[in-house]
Amino acid sequence: MNEQLAILGGPMTISPNEAKFNWPRITTDLEMAVTKQLHKSISIYDHSGILKEFEDDFSNYHERKMGLLFNSGTSAIYAMYKGIELGPGDEVICPTYTFFATVSPLMSTGARPIFCDCRMDGNIDPAEIIRKITPKTRAVMVTHMWGIPCDMDIIQNICLQNNLVLLEDCSHAHGASFNGKKVGTFGAAAAWSLQGQKIITGGEGGILLTDSDNIYYRALSLGHYNKRCHQEIPTDHPLSVFAQTGFGQKFRAHPLAIAIARQQFGHLDEWIKQKSIFAGNILDELKKCSFLSMPVCSGVQPSWYALVMLFNEKAAHGVKLGKFIETLHAEGLVEVDLPRSTGPIHGLPLFRSPEQVFPELYQYEPVEAAMFDNADKFYNTAIKIPVWAFSDDDAIVNAYIKGFKKVINVVENYPGCLY
Repeated sequence: MNEQLAILGGPMTISPNEAKFNWPRITTDLEMAVTKQLHKSISIYDHSGILKEFEDDFSNYHERKMGLLFNSGTSAIYAMYKGIELGPGDEVICPTYTFFATVSPLMSTGARPIFCDCRMDGNIDPAEIIRKITPKTRAVMVTHMWGIPCDMDIIQNICLQNNLVLLEDCSHAHGASFNGKKVGTFGAAAAWSLQGQKIITGGEGGILLTDSDNIYYRALSLGHYNKRCHQEIPTDHPLSVFAQTGFGQKFRAHPLAIAIARQQFGHLDEWIKQKSIFAGNILDELKKCSFLSMPVCSGVQPSWYALVMLFNEKAAHGVKLGKFIETLHAEGLVEVDLPRSTGPIHGLPLFRSPEQVFPELYQYEPVEAAMFDNADKFYNTAIKIPVWAFSDDDAIVNAYIKGFKKVINVVENYPGCLY
């Protein structure tokens, strides 16, 4: 054995306090952006100021006609579903392996999600989409999981051939691209979360992009009543008479959150470039591991929201996944994670029994137990680590590589130490 594991009394690879992923990085420029906005306005009622600036920047970056900010990515996704006028009797094909908020807003429309299995990268399987199409199918929703784009050429063609609306959840995938084309530009509309540790974050927030006037005006009416609706919806449009009230709800973004997001957005490309370097280093160093399957990224530029690898217990000589994670944590690699908040969602009560919370929209329908083998396997074997975005994080990244290789060596050559 080359070096004794920390879990067996050896030295840690890195101090846990030094091994953390802190996002966003609070810089002087970021503080100045918030202070500047604080002295301008903390509430914006129309299409102006920091909200307009960010919407213009974001839509121009993606070469889309219109952008519309919301208070969360969930609200932006809801606006997409409302924007395409879904209702009872409609079906939307959705991934089962995703975060539940990709699909949960759909349940406020009366439409039903039809779940699909994933491929072994976590992204929806196009072959499953084809099998799930019925005369009731109106749309297909995809999530670019962990920042790796879905197979968009195939999915886009499926939607075109079957006259289906394509929607994209890009909440993990800021700046990612498929065959040189940015995600969020393939479908009728796309949404991004600006929450928490997303690559572009305001703490809370979301944004919708579309080229469709009708989707935009409906999304605007959903959550931006009065001044902005009066300002932007043409007087000859059927929705103009609802401008004062909209659809009765308010989902506006907070200007201070968007000041944070806009300052960050100016760094997106440089962050993706640096993340790609670090991710490449990790993949190169760990690719020979016999029991970890690394993501394959041919033809795509991931955003590297996270790097997710799959654990093979049999190839690990019977070492359990939990023990592997515990051993990595003992080395100080505290950001190694089992991503349990994202996983197969088809069995959640909201989707199996929507009539219990939305009796006005749904009647009881027996739901057959469905098998989603790939989604279950991905969920039960996935290991997630963050990908750092600044060049001065290289020591942390190298420590994670060193710690992984130290533990991998023991699993491959001395697995009995971890039984």
